[in-house]
Amino acid sequence: MTLRTRKLVGSLILTLWLIVFALIAMAVIAMLPSRMPVWLEPIIYCALGFAWILPLKPVFIWMGKGRDTGGPHPR
Repeated sequence: MTLRTRKLVGSLILTLWLIVFALIAMAVIAMLPSRMPVWLEPIIYCALGFAWILPLKPVFIWMGKGRDTGGPHPR
């Protein structure tokens, strides 16, 4: 599979995962108490903001592997 194809497939996976993760994050936030301490809210939002990328690390590694065989190579 060429680098270009892997990037296309990886981009589709990334888009679908972000949609699914957004729905999961909204469900998690909805399950929390209605009035959390003010200092806790930014921590939860930061944790959820970084958590989406952890399951996608293998996809990003896969997208960047190998050589691009589809065209002239820059020097």
